[in-house]
Amino acid sequence: MSLTKEIINKMKKSPLVWDTISTTFFSTLGKAFGFLIPFFIAAWFGVSSKTDAFFLSYGIILFLASLFAPVVESVVVPYIAEARAKREDVGKFIGGILTISLLGLIGLAFLFLLIAKPLLSLTTRFEPSTFNLAYSLLKETTPLLILLVLTGILAGTLNAYKKFALPAFSPALRAGVILIIIFVLRGIWGVHSIAIGYVLGEAFRFFILLLTIFKFNLFTLRFFLNLDRKIKNFLKTASYQTAGMLAVGLNPLVDKIMASWLGKGAVSILHYGDRLYMIPITFISSGLMVTLLSHWSSHYYRSGRERLDEDVKKTLKLIVPLTLGITVLLLLFHKPLVKLLFGHGAFTEENISAVATVWVYYLLGIAPYTGSQMYVRAHIVLKNTKTLLKCALYLNVLNISLNYILMKPLGISGIALATTLTSLFSFLYFSNSFRKFMKAAGGV
Repeated sequence: MSLTKEIINKMKKSPLVWDTISTTFFSTLGKAFGFLIPFFIAAWFGVSSKTDAFFLSYGIILFLASLFAPVVESVVVPYIAEARAKREDVGKFIGGILTISLLGLIGLAFLFLLIAKPLLSLTTRFEPSTFNLAYSLLKETTPLLILLVLTGILAGTLNAYKKFALPAFSPALRAGVILIIIFVLRGIWGVHSIAIGYVLGEAFRFFILLLTIFKFNLFTLRFFLNLDRKIKNFLKTASYQTAGMLAVGLNPLVDKIMASWLGKGAVSILHYGDRLYMIPITFISSGLMVTLLSHWSSHYYRSGRERLDEDVKKTLKLIVPLTLGITVLLLLFHKPLVKLLFGHGAFTEENISAVATVWVYYLLGIAPYTGSQMYVRAHIVLKNTKTLLKCALYLNVLNISLNYILMKPLGISGIALATTLTSLFSFLYFSNSFRKFMKAAGGV
């Protein structure tokens, strides 16, 4: 017992280590419940044209949300760190961002729904009934776009204040609401219950995070519509990464669209394989990336670029061996794991085999993806989001090209392999551009 206490005390002496471990713990709990959702959907709905319609519509909303939610959640951290160092009004800054984001997203949602139907008719090859269902589900899940971005702002704010626990655990609360609603309504509304569950679950998460800010009394939140200098600078910095996310975010959406070319059930198989891939990715990076961004930002504004370079090198030495070990372990046991997770209800042996094969190709991308995300955080600390945009454009072209080439001999697995290869490219690009930026700026 004394040894355990001694180990805990040693970890607490290093804020980054302790925050990373504790945040990873809460994040793992939070995301674990979220990862249960596809398994319940698989058991309750199986693989069908209806699940294809939902996963495509949900993928579109996630694509749109990914342009903004992770951007504001991450970019807001160094701005808050800077504002606190200069004793500026954080409440006014966050209130302004929330107000502008809400109004902008409402306008975007209306515009999106106007153009979505003709775009889907040009890009998908669904039967008419499946197409109409997909568009109906798309309208039902559109509020999720707004909620995800607003929640991202609140989560990033709490992370900047090193209040990591609740933002990390809150996806579990959301997942609980989603699963309850789907369970209760699935017999009445079918796949529509999934869309309703996601929207209400994210709304619940938003209000929990908002109440947490008030509880800790971090600042006085003031909503206003005024583009002052700091907010303009924030929007400019975020715009580069948003444009980059537009390109990168297109990749999973393009993957689903191109999967629709491969016949009934292909979109669902790809989605299930991708969800399995995201489990180890989330376990490795969800807590780490949040704490790294917060601590690296604080270190950078106190000690400069040399400290940032040192932080990046130390973290890479720890993370690369870990990710490679996890990859090997999962590859060895991928078949029984897929059978354990999906071998229930409406899922067939053929579906299990297809998901297992797709997952193998995804697993090869764990190490390069995690490494590239570390360099993304380093670039965000430096507010060098132009580099993120450039790489994103390259990745978009590369992913589409590789999909087209590899899906011919490998089918749906070729799309998964294309994702892995683009992750490898992004790691090499970001690591090289980070070194160049540091040298050009007078760093190491």
